[in-house]
Amino acid sequence: MSSDLTKAPADGAAAPRRHRRLDRPRERVLEEAWQLLVEKGLADLTLAELGRRVDTSAGHLLYYFGSKDEILLEVLRWSEDQLWERWAESLTEEMSFEARFDLFCTQFLPTGLGDPRWLVWIELWPRVLRSEPLRNSYDALDQVWRVALAELLAAEGIPESSNLARRICALLDGLSVAVVLGEPDMTAADAVQHARALLPVR
Repeated sequence: MSSDLTKAPADGAAAPRRHRRLDRPRERVLEEAWQLLVEKGLADLTLAELGRRVDTSAGHLLYYFGSKDEILLEVLRWSEDQLWERWAESLTEEMSFEARFDLFCTQFLPTGLGDPRWLVWIELWPRVLRSEPLRNSYDALDQVWRVALAELLAAEGIPESSNLARRICALLDGLSVAVVLGEPDMTAADAVQHARALLPVR
């Protein structure tokens, strides 16, 4: 006896939905995940909803990425790559050190309340404690900022640039939480001024 699953659908009947293989799988998933973050926030970034948007299953997403934590990390990496591209495009030879420093801080900081990129950073903080591979990848992303700032400071002849870059990035990390939570006495512009105060008087 043949199974009903092997029969062709009757005229007018809907064929069973088959999940398609992803085209440009990584980019497509990350773009949709980012759009979900922008539209609905982190709480609604579920594998089921993400799978629906890219026309695949939650299981396929887990097979491809490994875990939701890995998806969040990849979304963060994708966002950071775009940010550094904008950084490179914004720099000009005519820019002063002060303008470059302010641009660095502005790109580091959240754009304001509920910034999706910073929500992912914060969400990953406790998760990296449970996974060494995740922590290593997270630390590598974080280190890019410190190295870039150290190079910016060193190019200006500022001594102990690596240590100063670490202090400034640590300050910006803390102030970013206040900005992304919408605390009324801390804006991104305020945070830039606090970071400037750590620069040596020249």
